[in-house]
Amino acid sequence: MTTEIPMPTAVFPDLEGKLVLITGAARGIGRAIAEEFAKQKSHLMLVDLDPSIEQTATEIADTYATKTDFRIANVTDSAQVKEVIDQAVQPYGKQLYVLVNNAGITRDGAAMRMSDENWDAVISTNLTGTHNFCKSSIRYLRKAGGAIVNISSISGQVGNIGQTNYCAAKGGVIAYTKALAIEYPGLRCTAICPGFINTDMTSRLPSEVWKYATAKTKLKRAGEAWEIAQAVVRSASAYGNTYAPCAIVTVAGGMELGG
Repeated sequence: MTTEIPMPTAVFPDLEGKLVLITGAARGIGRAIAEEFAKQKSHLMLVDLDPSIEQTATEIADTYATKTDFRIANVTDSAQVKEVIDQAVQPYGKQLYVLVNNAGITRDGAAMRMSDENWDAVISTNLTGTHNFCKSSIRYLRKAGGAIVNISSISGQVGNIGQTNYCAAKGGVIAYTKALAIEYPGLRCTAICPGFINTDMTSRLPSEVWKYATAKTKLKRAGEAWEIAQAVVRSASAYGNTYAPCAIVTVAGGMELGG
């Protein structure tokens, strides 16, 4: 169900040696993002609730020979998030240059049957978690002249069946990113909106779901995690973004959802 395509490379010198914090980095798109920043020789702080984040950090450090640390944290806990941010920045005497809010979950179901728990879990993780990290990071990012890259979704732009909670959260991330850019014009703010991406989670979906989802794209294939990761790195760099304080970037192969 995957398509082999060449992986281009690019170098953004302003990212070398800079501190980059990525949430939801243990696997999937989050790990791919971490690896792309590692190729830029950025210094990484990887955050996830999954204990496997330690192994991910070790493997990336060994593979790319760049400084990589990790923290286990729940993005919905604002006090814990603040502690992680302070621990990530202050001990190293570094300015936080890039924050990538990638942590997210799904709890799908029809709106009329959705439990309060599933609604709250998705909103808390995907939207409130993004706010928690932005809130605690902004003072460091402004000092560094850095960037915030929030991972939204094409579902947050056009909607999707059975995902009212997810669409609301990801649509909120887009609006939040726009508001943040207005409030702090010195920050480069981007919301990346992936489409149907080949990850561990989607690989377990039935073949008919794959056929339906890929048929909705102009390229007739799923995207790869590294394609999202490269969009994140490009958006985080100052190159080409000095006069673009906010951008909504769709990386979905021309996908169309909704009705």
